[in-house]
Amino acid sequence: FETVQAEGGVIVAPVEWMQQLRDLCSRHDILLICDDIQVGCGRTGPFFSFERANIVPDMVILSKSIGGYGFPMSLLLIKPEFDIWEPGEHTGTFRGNQLAFVGAAAALEYRENIRLEPEVQVKEFLLKKFLAEEIAPISEKIEIRGIGLIWGIDLVNFGGASFAKKVTSRCFELGLIVERVGRNDTVLKILPPLTIEWPILKKGCLILQQALSDCLNS
Repeated sequence: FETVQAEGGVIVAPVEWMQQLRDLCSRHDILLICDDIQVGCGRTGPFFSFERANIVPDMVILSKSIGGYGFPMSLLLIKPEFDIWEPGEHTGTFRGNQLAFVGAAAALEYRENIRLEPEVQVKEFLLKKFLAEEIAPISEKIEIRGIGLIWGIDLVNFGGASFAKKVTSRCFELGLIVERVGRNDTVLKILPPLTIEWPILKKGCLILQQALSDCLNS
């Protein structure tokens, strides 16, 4: 399971749902595996996205950001009692390379040195405030969802897929790359670097706002 369905349209799982899922798996002896590839490594604030629910999965999948500097790398974290691998048995070409390991270790150290978690929380507050005050008022049909530094502007009831595509094209013309996700690609996904400075993030938000306005007026 993902605590936040990223490609699914930025759907944030409620804390109670995650706790019930943990309880269900424990009662029926089912392994609970958390896919933290896109929303882990501090994306939602704490390092693991499931920490807000105060649960511990049996396995955690990490990739992408764990490489630290964009290098291919993936990890499988597993509870000791479920670890049946023999030495050298769990191998693969996409696990990582020497440079990726060095980059990942440096990134984890950097995360602690700059106190990244509270930084993400501050940017989350500012981004959430901007979306609520500048984007949501455009129409009550626009739905905004997110947590930490992953947010989605759902246009399914406000122009749909064709309008969302038009907005992302206009964003590109103005110098901003925005991905479309969710069913029929109706959700504009905001996924900035965790280390982004607020003036740059705000500039991106203003471009998105302008693109929406331009497409509405055209």
